[in-house]
Amino acid sequence: MPTLILITSAPSSDAEYRTDLIRRYLAASDRFAELTLLAEAARYDKANPGESLVDELVGAGLGDVA
Repeated sequence: MPTLILITSAPSSDAEYRTDLIRRYLAASDRFAELTLLAEAARYDKANPGESLVDELVGAGLGDVA
């Protein structure tokens, strides 16, 4: 039986949450902060199958290289 996981810290809009997490990742001041946000994105991806938020963060971090 499938279970639902509620992310209580997420804004009401999925797009707003994803955008906010990407902004926080790009503004991260050190590697520990980046890893913390990547872990949050991984938990989000596990609870919400579909387009990977982790991939979006990593891609956003690459800038013009991607």
